[in-house]
Amino acid sequence: MATTEELLAKTPLFADATADELANLAKQSGKIALAAKQNLFSRGDLGTQVYVLVDGAIRITVLSEEGREVLFALIEPGQIFGEIAVLDGGPRTASATAMAMSKLISIDRPHLYWFLDRKPARYGRLISVLCQRIRSADELLEDLLFLSARSRLAKHLRSLGDKIGIWDGDSVTIRLSQQDLADNLGVSRELINKILSKWESSGSVSLWRGQISFTMDSELEDEEG
Repeated sequence: MATTEELLAKTPLFADATADELANLAKQSGKIALAAKQNLFSRGDLGTQVYVLVDGAIRITVLSEEGREVLFALIEPGQIFGEIAVLDGGPRTASATAMAMSKLISIDRPHLYWFLDRKPARYGRLISVLCQRIRSADELLEDLLFLSARSRLAKHLRSLGDKIGIWDGDSVTIRLSQQDLADNLGVSRELINKILSKWESSGSVSLWRGQISFTMDSELEDEEG
């Protein structure tokens, strides 16, 4: 099993850390285990820690005006998140919830700044993390504005297959309820059920009690008809 130092070293932000720096960060860091659907933090909470996802998947969400959750970002292993509130001292801008059993490393603000201040160029890499987050949010917004619900669901399923799917040959299975998919995309469960049922009828997906199986080259229909 990899040590905390080894896990941090694989994260782009800490890639140039010395052995002593990694040892110090590991000593000061915390380890968190989350069950599926367990909340890590909520929008408006005080944010004093950044997190590195070691295993699992974390969904970053915001609430729409109608009170429905909308997916803002999907964090995968090796990524750092929670940096906005740590940098500006403000509250959390979104909520973070585990999509599957997840393991994380937490680093407090003082220890993050201790690491960054030792080499100012490291702030540039942190800016890159923020820029990637903005690009991801922009892409989600574009999908929301320009893609049909069917296209968004097809794209989301393939993304989830890459991140949290369980593979069996060419087939991948995602353990996620239709309500979870609806929450991720900010649509109704009824619409998700309608689309998935049509795909099941055409043989594009297989459905079974909170599980969806398909192949990455499945002909997932994009038209609204």
